[in-house]
Parts: sequence; C-alpha cells; structure tokens
Amino acid sequence: MKVTFEYNQNKDIWCLLNIGKSSINSPTQTKVYENLIKDFGNNPNEKDTKFFIEKFISDNNITTKEIVEKYQKNWDCISNEFQIIAEKIFGISLDKDIKAFLTINDRCPYNIKEGSFFVTMPNDLYLRKIAMHELWHFYTWYKFGITWEEKIGKEKYNGIKESLTILLNVECKDLLPEGIIDKGYIQHEELRKKIISLWKETKDIDKVWNELV
Repeated sequence: MKVTFEYNQNKDIWCLLNIGKSSINSPTQTKVYENLIKDFGNNPNEKDTKFFIEKFISDNNITTKEIVEKYQKNWDCISNEFQIIAEKIFGISLDKDIKAFLTINDRCPYNIKEGSFFVTMPNDLYLRKIAMHELWHFYTWYKFGITWEEKIGKEKYNGIKESLTILLNVECKDLLPEGIIDKGYIQHEELRKKIISLWKETKDIDKVWNELV
C-alpha cells in the first residue's frame, strides 16, 4: 500500500462545501467554512468556493506543488514503520494504493470505496496524525466493518471506529510529532478510555472489538 499525495482543486471545493458545514461526528462549521460564508453568505456555490480557495492560497503564499512534495517526503519517512505496526495489530494488509488529497479545510474526510482521504494544508504539523487516523479507519473497515457495520448499525460502528484511533497514541506515538496526539471527539471520550483499558489487558484487537460490540 502506497499513499500518494495530490492537490486537486475540484476535490478541495467538494471538501469545503460538503464537509466544512458539518459532519457525522461534528455539527459545527470549520473555521475555513465560517470564513467562506462570511464572504459569500450561507449558501456558497462552487464558483464562490473556487474563488475563495484561490484567494486563500494566494493570501497564504501557498505553492501546492511544493506542499505535495513536502507532505509526500514527510509521510514516506514513516510509512513503512506505520504499516508494519498497523498490519501487526489488525492482522491484515491494505492491498491497493491510496490517494491523499490536500485541502484548505480543517476537517478531513475519507472514502473507503474511492481509496482516498484528505489532509489539511499548509500546516504540516498534523500531517502524520491525520494520515494515520484516516488510514486506521481503512484497516478497521477491512478487518471488521465489512461484516460488522450492518450487524451493529452505522451509528455504533462509527463510534467504535472513531474511538479505535486512540490506539495511535499508544502504538504509534513515536511516529507522531512531539506534543501531537489523536484527541478524538468528546462524545467518544468514555469509549476511548474503555478501549485503552482493554488494549492494555489483551493487546488483541479481536478481543477488544468483541468486548465493544
């Protein structure tokens, strides 16, 4: 599995318009989306968003090609080690390559079917955390989600898969920049604590999952 970083303006427009307003785990608007609607009102269209993004990129002296190269180099430094850890924990490997699309939005969705996720630019401090967080969802899906989401329902599955990323703070802490952790969402706080407790007892992802479901 190789993660390839790319900037695609249409993807950036989609991410800001569709995920900036709210998401399944957070009803609040992102800061960038708030600025978008300050400029264009509550119902910005693709043309408005394109103009906003281009101005944001210009005002912040962003060169997308340089950031793509910087992100790729940063990720490639830890990619193999991360995969070794994830494959050991989940007992599976991700066979297909994955695209990581850059966005000015500060909320980063993923798409299992398309094999892609988003990362925020231009600040690369959170790059590794975001990438590992989203890829953790891929591992969770192919290990459990394919067979379990329908059994337990999308809402419960979402809560568990989001909470499982707390294991990054334990198993991948040496791959994260100093001071950066996977915080998760406040509504999953108790579940994340339970996962850490179970993990310390078992170090077995199947036993953790079975306890949670």
